[in-house]
Amino acid sequence: MSGSSERRVPAVVIGGELNGLGVCRSLAMGRMPIWVVDCKRSNPALWSRYVHRVFTDALHGPGFIDFLRDLQRRLGEPPFLVVTDELALLTISEHRKQLERLYRFRLPAHETVLMLHDKARFHEHAGLHGWPVPNGAVVRALADTPRIASLRPPMILKPADKRHFHEGHAPRLITAENCADAIATAERLLAQAGEVLVQETIEGSDDNIYFCLFYRGRDRETLALFTGQKLASTPPGIGSTAFCTAAANEELERTTKGILDQVNYVGFGGIEYKRDARSGRFLIIEPTVGRTDWQEEVATLAGVNIPLIAYRHELGLRPLSEGPIDGRMVWQSSWIERIRLGATPIPPRSVVVDGYWRRDDPLPALAHYPHHAAHGVALHLQPWFAELQRKLGAAVCRRPSEA
Repeated sequence: MSGSSERRVPAVVIGGELNGLGVCRSLAMGRMPIWVVDCKRSNPALWSRYVHRVFTDALHGPGFIDFLRDLQRRLGEPPFLVVTDELALLTISEHRKQLERLYRFRLPAHETVLMLHDKARFHEHAGLHGWPVPNGAVVRALADTPRIASLRPPMILKPADKRHFHEGHAPRLITAENCADAIATAERLLAQAGEVLVQETIEGSDDNIYFCLFYRGRDRETLALFTGQKLASTPPGIGSTAFCTAAANEELERTTKGILDQVNYVGFGGIEYKRDARSGRFLIIEPTVGRTDWQEEVATLAGVNIPLIAYRHELGLRPLSEGPIDGRMVWQSSWIERIRLGATPIPPRSVVVDGYWRRDDPLPALAHYPHHAAHGVALHLQPWFAELQRKLGAAVCRRPSEA
């Protein structure tokens, strides 16, 4: 996809999970050197034939910034930087002044990053600007919990700052079937996370969820915009994308561009929506700020290679030619989820592509699937072993005359 005389500045991808693997395979179409940074050797992107592996102790904090400075000195020129990890993104945004001459990357203002990252701040900002979000209440103190009674159950509760989830201090989300449960849950989450967003659940199945992925360059120009649709989530109802496909939607594209214009957005990102089954309205579930999204590769498979479009823009190379969207392509997160979910509503005549397995790049799948299959077997046998342990323990505790 790139001419033989074009510059091939290295690309550095932060995070080697499935998201990072899709980014690496997308960038590889440009035939530049690709470096993947992670701290977990088992992550799939580190096994791709297209990458050089480099390890660090952590993907966040001041030490991570020192690591990135040292990596750039080793590479010898400012590489193109793609972030796929949320904690890494927050660290890079906070310390951007130290990196902006060392790497090629584009981010909105740090205050905008924090507003879009924080669920409570985003909810309040959306209310001020008329963006379509579910009815909700922000709980910052016990005195705020009576506001929950005005919401219609069932409800979903989330820590406002997702760092509490990533660092293991709080769950990602909790559902509540009635107001009393929601209030009690909010009180518990307050102690763990400090701020909580409580929202009415958006009615409808997982295939009512859509997403807009994008890259915005110089002068806030939207260089790439791709709209997709989830076909299933894992776990159902509350989880991440298990299957998705292209789904052009002018309404969502207009809404997305309007929001991005209002906040002077630049760089990678995404916005996830869900169509409310009762009203038919699209409501925002959450934005993704400054990084690529979990299902980013579906856009490349359908014909919109967002990472490579961004790379070529930032290096001043000729833009990629636009072609038609291939609506047959379905991205699945893994064969394990396909088996677990059973009958999945995949459209007829679809071409299903696994996130891990590629015939010309097999090692990520060979590294991932045996490990997770063994883990799945262990989880399946865990209740059996627990019951056996209980019986053995009971037998040991009996008196000899009772045995």
